[in-house]
Amino acid sequence: MTIENLMKTEPEPAFQRRSRALSAELTAHLERLIVSGRFPAGTALPPERKLAESLGVSRTSLREALLELESKRLIERHQGRPSVVTGFHQEADDVHAGLADLPVSVDNATEIEDLIEPHLARLAARNATKADILQLETVLNASHEYLPPEQSMQMDIEFHLVLARMCSNPLVLGVSQLVAERIKDFRVRAHVSRETRRVCIEGHRAVYNAVAARDQDGAEQAMRRHLADVHRFMSDGFSS
Repeated sequence: MTIENLMKTEPEPAFQRRSRALSAELTAHLERLIVSGRFPAGTALPPERKLAESLGVSRTSLREALLELESKRLIERHQGRPSVVTGFHQEADDVHAGLADLPVSVDNATEIEDLIEPHLARLAARNATKADILQLETVLNASHEYLPPEQSMQMDIEFHLVLARMCSNPLVLGVSQLVAERIKDFRVRAHVSRETRRVCIEGHRAVYNAVAARDQDGAEQAMRRHLADVHRFMSDGFSS
């Protein structure tokens, strides 16, 4: 079972209007439903009129959101027919499953993380939509130093998977899922105390601020600093 599949048992979140562009909020909300498995691959979304009514929004705003979901390869749209959820996340799960039996050590996994995560942060600063930034913010706001270690670690992993999903590349997402799976038993060591949790959250906030500011160099550097802290905490926990 992948990290993302573990989230399918959560209660379905209601759409909540916040002080942001409505289409961005709709996109983030619908993407969350797709990623969490509420709308599996091959599922037809409700007709636009019914979906707009259920969310309390205009069809114009909804269409803007659906257009972005289509650009992210999450849905297919056809004139006169409901939009259909693609198999993008299933493709990523298949990549993860195909690599699951490889003898990848924790050192191998953290090396891969050091290679790809800073570049993902740079790409996010260049390409992130308002909906992408909103999703990063949602994860960041749900993270705090008083969470239990396991829950704090899950929020940590989710932050990185949001960045990976921005690439719209199932290979990148599948590899990111594999890395998260392989090091989670060690990554929890970075969340064993309030202090380490606080440092991890501060690292995410620095990445988020750079992405939101479209600062590519800043995002890459912030991610490198964050990973250095996380891997140091993991190593300290191992040596103790």
